[in-house]
Amino acid sequence: MIITTTHKIAGYKIDSYLGLVNANQVIGANLISDFIASFSDVFGGSSGTYRERLDVLYRDVKNQLEQKASAIGANAILGVHIDFDEISGKGKSMFMITGYGTAVIVSHEVEKQKKIERYEVYQKLYNLAKFKEAGVITDEQYEAEKSNIILSHEASIAKEIEDIKTENEHKEAVKQAQVLAQQLAEQKERELQEELERQAEERRQNMTDKEREAILRKEKEPEIEEAYKEFLNKAPSTIVLVRNLLSSNVASPQEPLRRLTQSEIMNASYESMGINASNKAAFNIGLLLKHGQLAEACKYYIDLVGDDDIDEAKSYVNSVYDMMVFKDQKAFERMAKNLVEFKCLGKTDEAIIEFSMYAVCDKEIARQVIELL
Repeated sequence: MIITTTHKIAGYKIDSYLGLVNANQVIGANLISDFIASFSDVFGGSSGTYRERLDVLYRDVKNQLEQKASAIGANAILGVHIDFDEISGKGKSMFMITGYGTAVIVSHEVEKQKKIERYEVYQKLYNLAKFKEAGVITDEQYEAEKSNIILSHEASIAKEIEDIKTENEHKEAVKQAQVLAQQLAEQKERELQEELERQAEERRQNMTDKEREAILRKEKEPEIEEAYKEFLNKAPSTIVLVRNLLSSNVASPQEPLRRLTQSEIMNASYESMGINASNKAAFNIGLLLKHGQLAEACKYYIDLVGDDDIDEAKSYVNSVYDMMVFKDQKAFERMAKNLVEFKCLGKTDEAIIEFSMYAVCDKEIARQVIELL
């Protein structure tokens, strides 16, 4: 930033006036009274101390001017004035230092001067050539005058050539520095990326299976939603195919259940059927249904709930059948949502197991159902 009290700067031209900038600093009365008192010993150490204080205040004002000018895009301040004033009133006094000037944008005139000199040389040579063509001067005179023109400007021409060479070298150096900086930035970016990948891999290695599954599910969420939407569009036709597959797994118990007597149910035994008490009741009844053991299924329910109401038992057994063959399409859609998610996560085996447990069917039927989704 160039700061000057003049309105011109040698070797520069003013490109733009940006406006007035000002700054000020205020000090209290204590400093003024101390300052005046110091005149009693003006040749002592006090005068030097206060001069240093004023220099600091002057520099503060100058720095403020520079900051304000820079903020509006200026690179110089012209016509700078610094004023010192005393402000008094109501028994108080202050000492104020004010600075102001015009913020401008300036540029070197050197390049302009070079262009002028170069133009003058071109003009002289052009005129000389015209004189030769018109026959005003001979070929020998032309060559002699041409040599004199070039010789008289040899120093400036050599200087401009040197300046161009220096400028080109500077540009090349800047270019190389930029390339190097870019390479360093790219290297740093690669190293940062590698470090992030290393940390991510380390976190992955330390993750539990449950955490890995949660991350995978989050990544696959859009794919899962899209796959489920696609399934819902074809659900009415899919459920028909699924029911046909499941019809071979278990026969409808409605009519045989209706014919079952209380005596047949109460005398039935499921002990030899290998029923596991830890399984859900619906699954165990589904196993009995699958093997056509309807009386045993009703007896299992009666023993489970402690109530010998055979109509209620028949109704529950029939509802288990409805569940196994997905008589309710909405139930199938709810089940399919989990199965679609399993497929998208690459867990087809888990999907097969879940469906086979729900519908109490073998894995081959379950596999065919999963393929339909």
